Amino acid sequence: MSDLKCFSVVWPEDGTATVLGRLTWRSGSGSATGVAGEGNWLQIADVDTITYSAFDLDSSDPDNAFVDGTSVTVATAVLDSPVSTTVLWKKDTTGYNFIHDLPPATFPTGDRRVLVEYKITLTGGEVLWGKYVGTVDPNRTS
Repeated sequence: MSDLKCFSVVWPEDGTATVLGRLTWRSGSGSATGVAGEGNWLQIADVDTITYSAFDLDSSDPDNAFVDGTSVTVATAVLDSPVSTTVLWKKDTTGYNFIHDLPPATFPTGDRRVLVEYKITLTGGEVLWGKYVGTVDPNRTS
């Protein structure tokens, strides 16, 4: 989850969305990812806090978060052993070490663009960002 990228996704209206990512940093305590320029895998011990906020980009006030600074449990979201199976992750064979389920209330209205920003603060004080943006896929029965 580099703070240089914004990942495109499709969110489920009134549904739980699983977010996956790769948390890396030059001083991460894990091994190198093997991808040029990514650095080392971050591990639980490297991460102090994770929060997320959600923004409705199609609202009259797209800069005002409707979910603001919600805490994520580091010990369940950061994986010390990266997962490279294709059960959930299909991007590459390197894998992911971040997994978080966003609740259905994050996506209440179909056909809206929602940005979810994760703020990752490391134990050394460094701050990283993970950004995911996409349209909410509407459901007829929700």
